[in-house]
Amino acid sequence: MEKTRWLSLLVRMVFLLSVLGTAACGQAAQAGPRVWIDFPTDGALVPSGSIVTVMSHAYARQGVAEIVLTIDGAAYRRDAPASPGAAYVHVSQEWQPPADGTYAVQVQAYDVGGQVSNIASITVRVGGATATPVVTVTPVITVTPVITETLVPTDTPTSPPPDAVIQFWADPPQIQAGGCTTIRWHVENAARVIFGGIDQPFDGSYQDCMCESQLYRLTVVKLDASEEVRTVTIAVTGSCVTPTDPPQQEPQPQPQPQPQKDTTPPPVPTPSSPANGQVLKCGTAPTLTWSRVKDPSTPVRYYVKLEIKVTANQWQSAGGYGPLTDNQ
Repeated sequence: MEKTRWLSLLVRMVFLLSVLGTAACGQAAQAGPRVWIDFPTDGALVPSGSIVTVMSHAYARQGVAEIVLTIDGAAYRRDAPASPGAAYVHVSQEWQPPADGTYAVQVQAYDVGGQVSNIASITVRVGGATATPVVTVTPVITVTPVITETLVPTDTPTSPPPDAVIQFWADPPQIQAGGCTTIRWHVENAARVIFGGIDQPFDGSYQDCMCESQLYRLTVVKLDASEEVRTVTIAVTGSCVTPTDPPQQEPQPQPQPQPQKDTTPPPVPTPSSPANGQVLKCGTAPTLTWSRVKDPSTPVRYYVKLEIKVTANQWQSAGGYGPLTDNQ
């Protein structure tokens, strides 16, 4: 027990001296977050079927928000430190290899401002039995003989990561044409949630107004890197066609010619704001405005449709409003 405390103290003092030495270098020091892997070591061999505990440290001047563990280029899990926002943190993340082989293990840290760190990377070989690793630690404070410490991995459960909990529904699932509904989702034990082609929070919602039935998809990337797709269909009844007024009856006995039916649509409104190509900050709530138009035979109603660019030549519905009688 005394030897373990002594080693822990030496590791912390070495890290503190490293941070102070780096800060003394002035502008030559790295200003962003930094992360490194303490265990396993690069090229380590672990037994088949075992769970690997990846232990890493991270430092960020603004405070560490989370550390992401990646296996062979795919995000496996992300964890917040025990003290979120602390400048220097230690995080342990468990990973169960699916089969024998050689894997690339990487960690990357994010600070509270969203700035990303370097990528710390090692390789781990899985298969057969492994020899007990031996770590040699040289004291920093006093000149003493080299201390040799044998690290024995602790027993960890061999159960796979928990399955994802996915709830995806519409409220209400059926609407009249021109009405609006809200699509909602709640996800647990997952790595990513994708809706509308972009990453979403694990608890979220999306409102849309529509004139015809439409199918929505929610993609969930589980902790084992597999994907599951859930769908919900909004049933729309009726149509968004504006009814025309019935022809007026003229008094008898002098019949008058019936007025001709107006088949000319009103002019197309011109968007006013936001301006074309304007860049908006995330979290802002812009007001959509357009020119007011008139039609001589019927009141004008407006429908606003929002779309998000998925690929270079593909757009996807991202919401809508209508019918509206105002021009904003």
